[in-house]
Parts: sequence; structure tokens; C-alpha cells
Amino acid sequence: MELSWLMRIRIIAALVIGGWLLGFLPWGIIKPDAAGVFSLLTGSVSIPDILTCAVLAFAAGFAASAVCTPYGGQIGIIAAPAGLAVWALKSAPISKLFQAAPSVQSRLDIYSKLKFEGFIWLALAACGFVGALAADRIFRRKPVDLPDNFKPVYKIPEFAQIAATVIATVLIANVLINALALGVGFLDPQLKRVVAQPTNAQIAFAVMVAFGVCGFLAKLFLSSKAIWPAMASSIITYYFTISYVKSDTITLLAQSWPAVFFYKPVMAVLPVQIVSFACLGAVWGYWLAVRYHIWRTEQS
Repeated sequence: MELSWLMRIRIIAALVIGGWLLGFLPWGIIKPDAAGVFSLLTGSVSIPDILTCAVLAFAAGFAASAVCTPYGGQIGIIAAPAGLAVWALKSAPISKLFQAAPSVQSRLDIYSKLKFEGFIWLALAACGFVGALAADRIFRRKPVDLPDNFKPVYKIPEFAQIAATVIATVLIANVLINALALGVGFLDPQLKRVVAQPTNAQIAFAVMVAFGVCGFLAKLFLSSKAIWPAMASSIITYYFTISYVKSDTITLLAQSWPAVFFYKPVMAVLPVQIVSFACLGAVWGYWLAVRYHIWRTEQS
């Protein structure tokens, strides 16, 4: 199943619409403070700002879906994550916060405040999803025959399927991000190894591939929608915080290494970076699974 040029243009249009409407248009009111780190904990984004961005996320999804008719429901959903990805790429690294506040307690407080932030960014992505579905319902005149309806390898009840997808995504994505975002590292006698802050481009690659793999496996084996791996992205920050952010670990890092070094690469990834690239990766992985299934069927 090769993508036609028209389909590729639709995908690019959705990314551009989301990147402009949500990524660049509100940047003047939500851009970070002097540290440049894009996070709610810096105080540069207020509740009214979030509500404004929610409206823009809905508008981005709606506009992208309308432009991509009759495939708006499948393509328009990537618009809002594309806008979030602009923020993620423009952000300074989280290590900037630790350089400004290097104490152990400050670092623990920062991670504690970041722990639930992913749910906010996921809510913005969801606004874009709702906008895309609304436009799809308005502008699509007839049903679209899509090749993504096939039997999974393992058929289980829907609730179990969703739970298995979310839990597996959290565990697998955590491992893959740590492997793929691994940069310069040094041995440590107590922590075994510490790694330097990855670049934003490396983070984008690691998160997209990690969630692409999860979206692929979830669709192929459980016939799970891309929305469930994407939703798991909001839990990753919480998961690694309770798994890796321990007082003794942070103490050893603060005493022995500069603020740009981390115990695990995932600890250097901001919530907005995880959610934005995870949503894009999950959709990508979903359709890769569909393409693989078609190829496997044709070969058999």
C-alpha cells in the first residue's frame, strides 16, 4: 500500500496547519521565560493561555480535517500534536532548570511538578482530535472504505485490550526511549552509568520511534486504535518519576556530575516532548501495521 501524492499532500497540509495554528500563532503568549524551558512549572503559561490554546487545538484539528476530506478523521488528528511538537522543539532542555536550581531538593521539586503535566498536553491533543472528528462528520458525505479493519492476532475483550495496550506502551516506550535517546555517557561507580542531555532532535526521534513501535504492535496483535498508545504518553513522566527519581539517586547526581547529566535518558525529556511526538508516533505505527498486514496478506 503506497501513499499517493495526494495523500502525502494531505498529511503535509495537516502538519503545517497544526504547526502554524497551535505551534506558532500563540507562541507570543506562551513562550517560556528567560530559561527557555517549555513547562507549566515555569509559570509562563497561565490558565487563560491554556484555554486559548485549547480553542486553537480544536481549530487546528477542524481545519486540517476539513482540508483532508474525505480522510479528515484519519489525518486531521495529527494537527494538534504537530503544534505541540513545535513547542517541544523550540524548548530549551530541562537541564537548564537544574543548572539554575542545582540543589537536590530543587531537582526533586521540579520532577514532582512535572509528574502530571503530560495530562495537560494530552488534553490539548484531545481537543484537536475532537475538532478533527467534528469536521469529518460535517464535511464527509459518504463512508470511506479503509483497509484498517482486520482481525488481530490475539482477540481479547475490549477493556482488556485497552488496558494491555496502555500498560505495555508505558513499559515498552520507557525502554525504547532510554535506548534511542542514549547519547554521551560515562561510567559511575555507584549509578553504573550517567548520560548527557540529549538534543531535542534526538528526543523527537526516540519518542516517535518508541511510540511508533507501540502503535504498530498494538494494532497488529490487539487491533487497538492509535488513541490508546497515544494516551499512554501522559503516564510516562509519572512512571519514570516514581521509578527513577529517588532522593539518593538525585543526591549522587548532584554531588558528582554537572546538571546536564542524568541517570536515565528519559529523565531528560519534558512532558510536552513525550506527548507531542508520542501522538504522532502512535498514528504512524498504527498505519505501518495496516500496511504490513496488507503486504503479508498479498504475499501469502
